[in-house]
Amino acid sequence: MGITLLGNCAERRHIFFDADAHPDVRESLAYLLPLPHLGLGVIFYTWVHALGQNGQGRAGVAGIVFGPGVDETVFEVHDHIGVPDSMSFDDWQVGPGRLTLSDDMMKSTIEFRGQRLTIDYQWTGLNPSFGFAANRNGCPDWLAWDRTEQGGHVTGTLTLDGTTHEIDGYAHRDHSWGMRDWGGPTHWKWWNILTDGGTAIHAMELQYRGKTTLHGYVQKDDVIATIVEMDSDITFDERFMHTRVEARIVDDEGRVTEVTARQGADLQWPVSPRLWIHEAAMHTTVDGVEGVGYIECAWPPEYVAHHRTDGIGIGERSDLTLDRD
Repeated sequence: MGITLLGNCAERRHIFFDADAHPDVRESLAYLLPLPHLGLGVIFYTWVHALGQNGQGRAGVAGIVFGPGVDETVFEVHDHIGVPDSMSFDDWQVGPGRLTLSDDMMKSTIEFRGQRLTIDYQWTGLNPSFGFAANRNGCPDWLAWDRTEQGGHVTGTLTLDGTTHEIDGYAHRDHSWGMRDWGGPTHWKWWNILTDGGTAIHAMELQYRGKTTLHGYVQKDDVIATIVEMDSDITFDERFMHTRVEARIVDDEGRVTEVTARQGADLQWPVSPRLWIHEAAMHTTVDGVEGVGYIECAWPPEYVAHHRTDGIGIGERSDLTLDRD
């Protein structure tokens, strides 16, 4: 029962410079801050590719804000920055972004100093870091060699277009390393839900190579356990964006958790020519308790175009396309 706990220092940097590396070998960390009461979703995202130049990996960082609380989506990206192998996540500095991650994986600091966006917050883990490889269904080889997920509480500030917001809420973080083939899946659900009292849920349902696998955990009432079953019903709008979610989750402690999520802020992100990810910072209710969620669904762009009813096609790749190959 329960999850397999990771050892101390398990999330230090794994990917280093390799002149012969496959171009899809990379490592990334993302901190997802849902602020649906402000009509905002906020992403801090950083990465490093093994294949770089001059003996250094190629790193990048992005600060992203989306939703009705901002006039135009903020997407500030800095890429192709060389980083030495000696720099790890205890003090990671790339362009205008900086993060720290403690060896016990329970403390982080996040800073981003962009043109329109400044982020400065402290992140404290709510649950142990969950590693895919050591748990039920493992980690698919096209997704990563391994990845981890963890819910946290954040305090700090967000300054957007000159307006500063005090933050005292929740944010999820993920960390993956190894191969990333954006064309590997036909669909995924990547859902992260957090409420007062220490409840934290991560669920990832993957559809690929003719099968479906389920990964993740439920932490509530001070007990964390692996998800074994998830049924969901999703409402989509004319853009094929999810606006309401109802889910029933069963874990290996035999507990049933009821989740609903409703619209807050969303983003259609053409992260690759092979895959679009639809992001949503949502209001949630877990077993009757209010919270927040970062609810993501991924689809091939042709599938999105087929189901859209607003008359708008999928368009060409844009500045939002991080994987341009």
